[in-house]
Amino acid sequence: MAWLILVIAGLFEVAFVTTMKLSDGFKVKKFTALTILSGALSFYLLSLALTEIAVGTGYAVWTGVGAAGSVVVGMLFFKESRQPAKLFFLACIIAGVAGLKIFGG
Repeated sequence: MAWLILVIAGLFEVAFVTTMKLSDGFKVKKFTALTILSGALSFYLLSLALTEIAVGTGYAVWTGVGAAGSVVVGMLFFKESRQPAKLFFLACIIAGVAGLKIFGG
């Protein structure tokens, strides 16, 4: 269950950075509120997951899910580049997260 909570925390991290971008420097109040809410939920769920998962593994997975998810959101919704090298390194992040899940205990 802790791993599921950790992945959900990572998804809220993606929501956090996405709504931060949409807030336009915290000028759009709706997205500013969503930024604060998603950030708080992400940290809260991370703290719950870390009660059962090693801190190094948990933090690395949380940031990996957040980073990889943010790159995907950027490519899908903000027209960011899809260069082969970028896709390769995105795959490396995903492989690292999977490896930590498999070998992280």
